[in-house]
Amino acid sequence: MLRRIGLLALAAVLFVPGVASAEEELRPDLGMAPLTDLKVTTSPTGQQQLRFSATIVNVGRGPFEVEASRVSVDAPFRVVQRVARADGSRADVGVPAGLVYGGDGHDHWHIRDLETYQLVRLDGGVVSVAAKAGFCFYDTSSYRRSLPGAPRSKVYLESDCGDRGSLTVTMGLSVGWADRYASTLPDQFVDITGIPDGRYRLIATADAQGHFTEADRTNNATWVDLSLTSRNGRTSVRVLAHGPSA
Repeated sequence: MLRRIGLLALAAVLFVPGVASAEEELRPDLGMAPLTDLKVTTSPTGQQQLRFSATIVNVGRGPFEVEASRVSVDAPFRVVQRVARADGSRADVGVPAGLVYGGDGHDHWHIRDLETYQLVRLDGGVVSVAAKAGFCFYDTSSYRRSLPGAPRSKVYLESDCGDRGSLTVTMGLSVGWADRYASTLPDQFVDITGIPDGRYRLIATADAQGHFTEADRTNNATWVDLSLTSRNGRTSVRVLAHGPSA
């Protein structure tokens, strides 16, 4: 009995609430900031495009870092997520997400489907999905610098996304930092050609497929409600309401 009490006392000392153990994972937490800069443009081919700026953020306890490597330029990439631990080490977790080169006119590698965009009717039913499928993510702007572990300056850069001959590519998003995709970038739109006037919801989701390890999957999406109105051959958009942000 005394031996059991002694073990319980030792456990109480070793496992103090709020104190991280050496092997504890400091997971990222992906989410989306509010969607902005909504506008309707017409492409040279006559396609009606609902354009918008989207920002993926990391509000977790550790960085969101993905490393892809291959043995030669002709070989496929092996992709792992490097999850930080409290003792400074990292755990490599294999992920099924693939890489694609360029795709939106940028000469670097992209992770497929890190972000997905859908336009749905407010009364139900998917209307359109975004053309953009690949993302090179890195620290473009500070989002919530007050978070513990948030660096004061950028850690991950656009140059980390490599080039066609790279054998290793590392992409990342620091704690408290964001990666913004402006509405002016190629493929940053949903096709609304032929869509009738009405009320819609544009939904942006980080890691909708659940490929990556993170702390919380319930806060990965945001949305904006909008109305589309056509007049004299031109379509305008009006924002009605914004959804939550990470």
